[in-house]
Parts: sequence; C-alpha cells; structure tokens
Amino acid sequence: MGAIDSMPRGERWRTLRHNGVAFPPPYVPKGLKLGFKGYWISLGLEAEEMAYSWAKKKDGPHASDLTFRNNFWKDFQRILPPDFEGANLDDLDFSQFNAFVDMETREKLSLSTDQKRRLAAERKKVKEAMKRQFGYVEIDGRRVEIQNWMVEPPGIFVGRGLHPLRGRWKRRIGYRDVILNLDADAPIPPGNWGGIVHDRSSIWLASWKDELTGKVKYVWPHESSFIIQKNNKLKYIRAAKLGSYIDRVRDHIERGLTSDEERIRKVATVCYLIDHLCLRVGDEKDEDETDTVGATTLRVEHLKLDGDKIWFDFLGKDSVRWLKVLEEVNPSVILNLREFMVGKRPQDLVFDGVNSTKVNSFLNEAMRGLTARVFRTYHASNVVRDYLWSISDDLNEADQDIKIFHAKVANLKAAMLCNHKKTPPKNWEEVIRRREEKLKTLKGLVPKTDRQANDIRKKIRKAELALEIAKMTKEYNLNTSLKNYIDPRIYKAWSDHVGLDWTVIYPKGMQRKFSWVNRMALDWTELKVRDLHRS
Repeated sequence: MGAIDSMPRGERWRTLRHNGVAFPPPYVPKGLKLGFKGYWISLGLEAEEMAYSWAKKKDGPHASDLTFRNNFWKDFQRILPPDFEGANLDDLDFSQFNAFVDMETREKLSLSTDQKRRLAAERKKVKEAMKRQFGYVEIDGRRVEIQNWMVEPPGIFVGRGLHPLRGRWKRRIGYRDVILNLDADAPIPPGNWGGIVHDRSSIWLASWKDELTGKVKYVWPHESSFIIQKNNKLKYIRAAKLGSYIDRVRDHIERGLTSDEERIRKVATVCYLIDHLCLRVGDEKDEDETDTVGATTLRVEHLKLDGDKIWFDFLGKDSVRWLKVLEEVNPSVILNLREFMVGKRPQDLVFDGVNSTKVNSFLNEAMRGLTARVFRTYHASNVVRDYLWSISDDLNEADQDIKIFHAKVANLKAAMLCNHKKTPPKNWEEVIRRREEKLKTLKGLVPKTDRQANDIRKKIRKAELALEIAKMTKEYNLNTSLKNYIDPRIYKAWSDHVGLDWTVIYPKGMQRKFSWVNRMALDWTELKVRDLHRS
C-alpha cells in the first residue's frame, strides 16, 4: 500500500509541492474613451477593461436584460471618474468601444486558414509552456496534473439560468488574493502571496475568495490523479453501501419523524425530503456549484401542503426552477411541516436551526459515513441501473448506435431525477431542423446494391436516434449526473454485457476521471447496486 494509506487519521499527504497558480495576462489598454454629454472622457485601466467587456456583449441577449444591465452599472459606476457624476448606463456612449470590437470581429473573420492555424499553434505553445510550469503538483513524491491551474480572468459574470448576480463584474485576482497550501519544507513559489498554509487534512493547492458570492474557490489536483480517483471511488462505494442499509436508514428517519424533540423531528423531516425527492441538502455545495436552495434552506413560500401532497416551487442550482409534487407523503411529515410553518412569514425558513452538519450527524446514527449527498448518488445510480436492466436482454445483437442511445436515455432519467435542467441553446430549433432535413434526405436515397441499402438503413437509424435523443434532452444537462452521480461501474458492467466499449459513453475528460473502472471485471447478470460496495 502507498504512503497515503498509512498516514495518521485525518491527514491526506506528507509532502505537497507546486509552483502556485498562473494568472491571465494583464489587460492591454486601447486608449478608448467613453462618451457622456458630448464629451469623450478617458478611463482608468479597470474602467476601460469593463467598458470593453460591455461592448463585447452588445449583440447578445444580455444587453437588453434589465437585471444584467443594473448589476453591471452597479459595479461600473463605482470606478468611473468624477466626470460621470449623475450618469446612468443609458447616458453613456460606447461607440468607440463598439467600433473597436466590430473591427476585431472583422479582422478575425478575414483571417485565412493558414493564419488561423498559425495563431492556434502559437496559443497552444504558450499554454503548454505555462502548463509545464504551473500544471503539475508533487504529492508524496508523485507528480500529477492540476485540474484548474489558471486563475479565472476578470470579466462580466453571466452564470447559468436567471442567475441573480448576472452582469456583476468579476475583478482581476492577484497574488495577494491567493493562499497556497504547501508542505512546511516546500520552496515557496515567487510572488507576494496572500498566505501560505500547511493543511494536511485537505488536498486543495490554492484558494481565494470570490467576492461576488463570498465563497472560497479552490485549485485541486486533476481528476485523473491517484488521490482524487481514490476519493471518487470511495464516493460510489459509500453510495452503493447505502443500498444495503437503506431499510435501516429509513426506519431511523421514520422514528425521528415522531420524536418528542422538535429538533430531531426537523432533521428527520429534512432527511425524508432528501431521500424521497433527491434534494440537495441546501447549505452544502460542491466547489463548482453556485449557492442553491435545498432541503435545509427551504422557505415557507417554497411549499404548499395539499392533503397528503406537498407542492414545491423554488429556484434551485443555477437559478433553475424546481417544480415538483410529492404524493402519498408520510402523515407525520405533513404534521411536522404544518407545525414548522405555523406563524411564519413566507420568507422564513421552514427548518430554522437545521444545517448539513446536523443532518449528517443524524444520518451517521444509522450508517457510518452517510451524508445527505450520498442519497443523490445512490438514487441516480439506481435509476440508471434499473432502466438498463429492463432493456439489456434485447440489445446483445443490436447496433452500437442503439446501445449508446439507451445509455443516454438512462443518463437522462438520472438528470430528470436530479433536476439537472438547462436553458436550450439559442439555435436549438435550427439544429433540429437540420437533423430532420438530413433524415429526410437519407430516406430519399435510392440504393443500387444490397450493400448500399444496408448502409443507408444504418445511417437512417443513426439519424433517427440522434434526432430523438436531441428532442428528449432539450431541457436537461446529461453531463452533470454522468460526471458526478452515476456510478461508472454500472455502465462498465452493462457495456461488457451487451458488447459495447464502455468508454464511448463518456467524453475524454471523464474517461480519465473514471480510468480506475478499467481494471474492474463486473458481472452484469449478478449486479445489484447495493452489492457494488464490495467491488
């Protein structure tokens, strides 16, 4: 076993060494001026960068989004010189910036193929040189890649969905903002860093505070690194273990629903909702998630009780609407909710005093190591396994395209369960129209030989499947559940059973993340999600 397996409890590494993080290049001033009341006024460096960024949004939907405009103006007006006192965004003349952006667009479009290729090669060369310097970390003597070694550039925050912070300015991060995590004897990378710590209990490499959200952002080892892969595998083992403990856990929750202590009834009710609705816990998030309403942060206005039904309506992750109804609810849950909501205002918390720490502590009483997050992984994996189990016997002789289609349908069911919604792309209708035209063209082909007829049939079937899955997934993001919630061992076992290379289900980045699955031999005919914790 490696050194990581023989460390004192709570420690993740003995030595941790890296070169810090890379920063995006500084903004190059363009000497552009902003118009106001007939005058052209010079701007400071950050104000010019903000104005330039705003001009680049002029032809998109954000320019007419009132929230986006108001949020941008809130930050922009703070750094404008006194000459703009009393102005608002509509009073400003961005024509110099707009003209410059248009010129850049024309120049980019006029580039020849060779010029584009040369520029791309130059950018690649620069990025590779930076990666050699900043893209690797040495953990206990093992050199591994870093996931996000480049600090995010400044810019106008867009977010996903109707994010309330859209339009706000993400300021430039500098050395003084960044804290590095290194071992005590490691050489400190050059730079006036905000701090150096030696936190052996965690594997983050660098951190800084996001001023927009107030949350801390972290730099991590790459998902393909041994230390992340170990954590990744343990996550799925823990979720699979829940399958063996689910009856005990649910009994524990039901007993808690009728406890004499209100605090226990509150926590148990939260756990019931997390289990039955696949809800996030609420005050706990992954490093790549925005703040989100979840079970512990539900407000009175988010719920409506109707007999033995509960209606939920709120904005979840990425401000995507979460609208569901839970039917045939345990009567104790209804009674508890009525009690917890009585006398409260719409904006008040239903489960005041409850947080993820208390929820996880309660769950640990039934199963050691169980947290609220585990339920989402368990349920997402279950729904995928159940769907693939229902159709696997019919696919042994099927074409690869049909097998991949069903893998995506299973993925979609997990995305729907977890409410991984997305805003359809602006060109979605056009994409569908082109797919339909392609299918129509294929159906109009007249084969001259049996071989051609067979090839055309395969192409038609492939086009039909692509069109169908495109329509089915219009409002759902499959990658989130595929990357974070579906146990990859399920897809591996099923793919081996139906004669499919399991890696075609995953993009290349995820193939690296789940490379630990390659070494596993799993028998689909005997597979049950609750048995995977023994693998």
